[in-house]
Amino acid sequence: MNATNLINTIKRMLTDKLTASEREQLLNEKPMIRFQARQWEKAPKKHWEENVSSQTILHKVMARCHSAKQPVSYNKKYFRMGYSIAATIVLFIVSCWLVNNLSSSYIKISTYTQEKRVFMLPDSSEVWLNEASEICYHKSFSDNRKVFLKKGEAFFKVKKKQGAPFSVFFHQSHVEVTGTEFNIKSGDSESEITLFTGSIKFQAEKGQEEIPMSTNERIIYNMHTKSVVCTNIDANEYDWRSDKYHFTNKPLQEFVEFINRSHDTQVIIKGKGLKELRFNGTIHKNEPLKDIIEKICISLDLQMKTEKDSIILF
Repeated sequence: MNATNLINTIKRMLTDKLTASEREQLLNEKPMIRFQARQWEKAPKKHWEENVSSQTILHKVMARCHSAKQPVSYNKKYFRMGYSIAATIVLFIVSCWLVNNLSSSYIKISTYTQEKRVFMLPDSSEVWLNEASEICYHKSFSDNRKVFLKKGEAFFKVKKKQGAPFSVFFHQSHVEVTGTEFNIKSGDSESEITLFTGSIKFQAEKGQEEIPMSTNERIIYNMHTKSVVCTNIDANEYDWRSDKYHFTNKPLQEFVEFINRSHDTQVIIKGKGLKELRFNGTIHKNEPLKDIIEKICISLDLQMKTEKDSIILF
């Protein structure tokens, strides 16, 4: 990576817009490798060296650049000088960013609008972050498995660890689990907790009674009215992680009602016994209505026609 590309990559890093491949490429740059190696040698049990001033880092970077100078031929002199200056500037920017963002006792992970991210926690638990979401956890997470959902929505696949419960905190509420899969959507006025496998306990606010949840249950908690509504759900239907709906042995009548709601249309089933047919398949969240109707007709051997503003399946 040349000096110009390196600086542009650093700028993208500072705005948290790097792709996974760009992050890997940046970490493989020699200055970053040396910096990480020195940090690891000093404190192998920490993520990064803490309490280091930006000025101290700058002095170290400048000293390293000066000590690395060697006689060069005239035709390469200015090129190497320019790269050295660019590398110094870039390293200073990186160092300041690291001090400001990684010296904290907490590690923060966030996503922008139209961005989703999946990552693994230190205990091998998996987390999917929906767009415009943010979580953080302490560096000593392995000893105290607490995650704070600051905003947005997150899906957790928790690794079971004997004697170490896993807790997620959001607003004034929290969920405690041992090993399970669940989703939390934290809004300004409502929180939504959905359990897919295992069991969890939901506590609306500190001091209140914990509410046990079972597989395929959803709790909606209103923070203004303090109301808790618990319902059963079809856990296999919508997965925001892939933006797909998965239907297994779904009665055609129920499937058509779903289509009418999601696409604001009028699909009608005509024919004896057709409403009890079962649909199995996957559709995308923004899939065109025409494609969905074709899937129904092909999989269930039906035909369709249009009458005024309605679609008739027969």
